[in-house]
Amino acid sequence: MKLLQGVAMTKRDMYMDNAEAEALQQAAKSELSEEVQDRRLAWWREARFGMFIHWGLYSLLGGVWKGKEVPGAYGEHIMLRGQIPVKEYETVAESFNPTRFDADAWVRAAKEAGMKYLVITAKHHDGFALYDSAVSDFNIVKRTPYGRDPMKDLAEACRKHDVKLCFYYSHSMDWHHPDSQGNTHDYPNNIGAWDDLESWINDEDKRTRYERYLNEKAFPQLKELLTQYGDVGLIWFDCGHKVTDEQGQRFVDFVRSLQPDCLVNRRVRRDGFGDYGNSGDNQLHIRINRKDWESIHTMNNSWGYKKTDHNWKSVKSILHNMIDVFSLNGNYLLNVGPTPEGEFDDKSIEILQGVGRWMEQNDESVHGTSGSPIGKPQWGRCTANGQKLYLHVFDWPASGELIVPGLRNGLARAYLLADPKRTPLRWERVGKEDIRLYVPSEALDPDATVIVAEAEGELDANPVKRLLEKDYANRFGAFDGDIEGEKLRYDTGKKDRDVVTDWANVADRIRWTYRAASPGDYSVKIVYGAQEGKAGGTFIVETNGQKLTGSVTAKGNGYEFIEQELGVIRLDEPGSYGLTVRADTITGDVLMNLKEVQLRPVKSR
Repeated sequence: MKLLQGVAMTKRDMYMDNAEAEALQQAAKSELSEEVQDRRLAWWREARFGMFIHWGLYSLLGGVWKGKEVPGAYGEHIMLRGQIPVKEYETVAESFNPTRFDADAWVRAAKEAGMKYLVITAKHHDGFALYDSAVSDFNIVKRTPYGRDPMKDLAEACRKHDVKLCFYYSHSMDWHHPDSQGNTHDYPNNIGAWDDLESWINDEDKRTRYERYLNEKAFPQLKELLTQYGDVGLIWFDCGHKVTDEQGQRFVDFVRSLQPDCLVNRRVRRDGFGDYGNSGDNQLHIRINRKDWESIHTMNNSWGYKKTDHNWKSVKSILHNMIDVFSLNGNYLLNVGPTPEGEFDDKSIEILQGVGRWMEQNDESVHGTSGSPIGKPQWGRCTANGQKLYLHVFDWPASGELIVPGLRNGLARAYLLADPKRTPLRWERVGKEDIRLYVPSEALDPDATVIVAEAEGELDANPVKRLLEKDYANRFGAFDGDIEGEKLRYDTGKKDRDVVTDWANVADRIRWTYRAASPGDYSVKIVYGAQEGKAGGTFIVETNGQKLTGSVTAKGNGYEFIEQELGVIRLDEPGSYGLTVRADTITGDVLMNLKEVQLRPVKSR
């Protein structure tokens, strides 16, 4: 099979977390009672922030096989993407000797970054166990010169530093086992890595052999992990779209039978399974369909160590991403891919320390908090704990005035969280639903300054977006709008995929609700992508009975975004309004990929 490159490569990476398929379907409803969820998830909800660690034989290869870089974003997929035969891949273990591994240093790095739990790849898709397994001798103790069980050291270090130990276990795929899924270059009759569930479930031979893998290896190894290392916070399953509902539930029940309070993530099968939901890999935008959920992100592109991957994210972008997740009542799992020697590389340490410096000042605004009761303010994000609002200001207001939208309470006090003196900030009410804070001329932290606003009485808030009349553009992102119609859908929400797509029906539309606190004029801008040869047509943006029209300009692959000014609309009085984008004509296969609409205040003369 010829290795795919370019766009096809990206789609194959996304298949592993089922990003494309899940963007097409609605979630199933969880079967767990609220009481059970509250008990099991109490520690996890308080933690909010954890460390993901991808480490294994693939770390030694670092994305390179026989002197050539193997295509694919993820270094841990090298055995599959490089079609490395099992016998050759097994020889990699002979050189895997992580003599610089220090479990205490790993756990301390996580704790100092503000993380409360750690998820380590006990076995990834390559089938190699990173612990002493009696089920399969393809493990770190029996096959490598290192000869020790790092999971024992991690369990001890986690107990010492009060960090929850959790295991990643690839239950659905094992490229080493002759009856599992994924490896068709050694085992041609196996289920393929990218084969849909429907393509093999009625094939008696494939189904029977796959059950043999589950019973011979997957379930017995899970038992080892849940009986040999003490209390386990959660089992993090992966690629659940490749097992049946019945198989997924068997895994859930099996975990419960051994450790009743051990959490299970939704990738054991699909949404509706497990204790909490998951985003896709590195998904920046998400439609929340489950109260408890977790977002997973890498510091660069790969999860496992990859020599050529230098596309590091900035500390600022990571902070903004994770705060956005917290504001949506989610947990944030940030990945490190240790070196083959067993260390965190210098850049990963630098990023962890940068995040840790921010958390040292602001951890109160993270741990034990819940999502924003005031929606997504234009200046940043908000978390809450009881009567306290934590206002995470990404873009400091040039005017020195910060509008806290939708807060009907008065304030007992307001102050900068990083200010040791907690000097009171002056505030005043603006109408019935908003508060104006007078803030210093400059932000304390250029990445994210946190203001604590302590409400008087029980919180009473309105999450509907409030237009701001100065300092900020009012952005209406596609993932924050509500779709009406049969074809239009949300894309994957990954980088540059925060659009609504498949706009093939002229009757389909997207709508947002907002409110205005005062009359005003606003210029309207639309941001979209349109694939050459595929997209085209005209559209209408409508609000307050006023319509502005535009024509689609096609460019590139549909994800090269165009900003188009449409004109000015007038709001004559305060109130609630709807903002709608709909097709007028569709002259291509689709209209466009809509990213956002902006309403920018027009200064009066």
